[in-house]
Amino acid sequence: MPEQEALVIGLDIGGSKMLAGLVTRAGEVGLIRQVATAPSPPAILGAARSLCESLIDSVTAPVLGIGIGSAGVIDTKEGRVIFANDNLPGWTGARLTDLEIGKSLPIAVSNDVRALAYGEALVGAGADYDSLLCVTVGTGIGGALIMNGEVWHGANYSAGEIGYLVVDWADEKPLILDQYASGPAIERAYQAASGRDRRMPLEEIALLAKDGDAPATEAIQMKARQLGAILAGCATALNPAALVVGGGVPEIGALWWDALEAAFRQNLPPPVSTTPLLPATLGTNSVMLGAAMLAWKMVDA
Repeated sequence: MPEQEALVIGLDIGGSKMLAGLVTRAGEVGLIRQVATAPSPPAILGAARSLCESLIDSVTAPVLGIGIGSAGVIDTKEGRVIFANDNLPGWTGARLTDLEIGKSLPIAVSNDVRALAYGEALVGAGADYDSLLCVTVGTGIGGALIMNGEVWHGANYSAGEIGYLVVDWADEKPLILDQYASGPAIERAYQAASGRDRRMPLEEIALLAKDGDAPATEAIQMKARQLGAILAGCATALNPAALVVGGGVPEIGALWWDALEAAFRQNLPPPVSTTPLLPATLGTNSVMLGAAMLAWKMVDA
């Protein structure tokens, strides 16, 4: 990128790592730095401040703002974490706009999946559509909505969170999608099908399936089919122009994706039968890049 072109910083705060990068107005990514997520909220904020300050010190170009995509439910107006699960202990209540980086640079804050969705909508798989349902499938299942090219947060900043949909019952208790078709759900399905004493990591199950292991193949495809059918229902209810699916589980490849798409198509009613189902394209930088684009939106407002 040109040396003096203005920049913003995108910051991705996740349960295991933090990723920060310099991004141009056009969405071009420059220097990226990454550290493991610290064990406490004060340490996380301190590490985030250090990451951003090191990026600012690395360039002579002006850095105009910071965008943060964080795990948890985020009040975007207050810049505060309303709720976070045990992946980030104590994170509930953290105020991300208190970083005070540089000369009080403006800070835009959003949930990580909403940041990902905004990036995919502007410079990724959804760039040709004005409305999207973006879904991430990993250790959990997250969702976000783009309406008329903007993130729709909802009344309580949880719009699009399809992971909380009740999809089954177990021992008279509701089973939500997050538990039903995520990466750990594939691990549990394989353990049951194979009769193994311990739960095997998803990466190992994917390798077994690649080598032709029948229980591994069936566990992956079964959970992909179940998710595909549920996403068809979501597409019908919300009627976005397209669905974008990302996260760690789709990295399994065609074995998972083909089963997902077949079930999605099979369960779409005629009025929405042509709804595109698209793989996310921004990869591991997606949250960081989307957060940066939110910063540019704030700077240019």
